[in-house]
Amino acid sequence: MTLLLAFLCQFLSVCITFLVANWLPIFHNSIVFLVMQSGLAMTFSFLLHQRNWWIPIHLLFLPSIFIFSTFAIPAWFYLLLVVIFTLVFWGTIRGDVPLFLSSSGVAEMVISLLKKENAKTFADLGAGVGTVAIPVANCLSEIKVDAWERAPFPWLIGKLRGRFLSNYQTTRGNFFTANFEKYDVVFTFLSPLVMPEISTKIKREMRSGTLFISSSFPVTNWQPENIFYLNDRRKTVLFCYRLP
Repeated sequence: MTLLLAFLCQFLSVCITFLVANWLPIFHNSIVFLVMQSGLAMTFSFLLHQRNWWIPIHLLFLPSIFIFSTFAIPAWFYLLLVVIFTLVFWGTIRGDVPLFLSSSGVAEMVISLLKKENAKTFADLGAGVGTVAIPVANCLSEIKVDAWERAPFPWLIGKLRGRFLSNYQTTRGNFFTANFEKYDVVFTFLSPLVMPEISTKIKREMRSGTLFISSSFPVTNWQPENIFYLNDRRKTVLFCYRLP
């Protein structure tokens, strides 16, 4: 649905700009045409309540096509780019969770919390390339680490990075099908859009006393036990929730 809305924004903006160009010769100028089309695409995106990170995509989409069309680049190259971006940003295409990479500071804080919890099982939901799960498995060999990732390419990278770690397992699939009852600590760095759904599943399945950690995005109507403000590049905030 998200991708469909994005295509709709681009389609409407191109159609309107072509119609205006038929009446106003100034829009025959490529620069003027591209500026209006990009502005309309961003406006439609705002009106359709798309996430903020779609704004630069709409802004640069048609201008990028125009610029690259001036180079002698074979057609298969564009197809290759589409395939690569699809494999990397699978969550964005099928839902509303883009690829977020956690910093080393986040991994260090999660390791510290796992030690404090004396955890034996840990799950990273939407693990990406393993920026948190791999350091945890490396540092805490006694903990069983499950990394869940749906996007094919990040999953493959995470699998290759952790291939020699006996306590690390990565699963390519939808973590909403997983059973969280077996985990002592669950970590996520997802999107505000899915937080209500994932928190409902967490509350329903995780055992009393276990810990849920959400990076950057709080859970509505759930008071965190602790909030940690990290001094990394993104100024990440970790929200820690104790299961009652």
